[in-house]
Amino acid sequence: MGTIDITLPELVDLKEEINSFIELEFNNLDEQEKNHLRFILKRIVFLKYLIRQNGEDYRLNALTSDIMYLISSIKKGETRYYYFNLRSIIEQSLRLINGITSKDTISNASIMEKTQELVSEHSVEINLDIIKDEYNTSCLYVHGNEDAKMELAQFYNNCMENKPIKGLSQKLNVLVKLIKELFDLILVSQNSIVDAAYHRRKTILKFLVGQQSYQKFEQYKLD
Repeated sequence: MGTIDITLPELVDLKEEINSFIELEFNNLDEQEKNHLRFILKRIVFLKYLIRQNGEDYRLNALTSDIMYLISSIKKGETRYYYFNLRSIIEQSLRLINGITSKDTISNASIMEKTQELVSEHSVEINLDIIKDEYNTSCLYVHGNEDAKMELAQFYNNCMENKPIKGLSQKLNVLVKLIKELFDLILVSQNSIVDAAYHRRKTILKFLVGQQSYQKFEQYKLD
């Protein structure tokens, strides 16, 4: 007789929590868009377990808030705030991945270089190009380059719009790829913290990060 997984009721509750949120706030999305959103929400829940383990780490709380604000900007149609939060997500993730505290000052070029060294050191398969590309794209919006080209009326309408964000399907598709790479790096670089946070909850961890990412976690736990 096999061992009973005592975390199954907890897993059922997590699935219900995620699906209920989507149906309440994003019921108008098509199924693929909902699935992309589920992917992102699972990473928020993943962070909640890390916060429970190490709640004093400001970067974990900031990263969680940034992702929630990004989801809010999607619903409100706030393109510039979407990219503002996206840039912050990348910055907070890379600080966490590279062990840089919120008080440390470091340039984007330097933190990208440190991330490249970490990837090479651990021989982990990570697409750094999507991280760099999305960071550069987000900086264009945050610094106002796109807004500067608009006529006054169009700029006003963009600031005040409260409708689904433009190009949602494409944004979610790219966002999922970006989040996967960042969180795979978190699984590798923060392996011991993740292992402690999910002690006797590996079924839940596998659900939240997916089979492929979970295998990376297991691989580097053994290294």
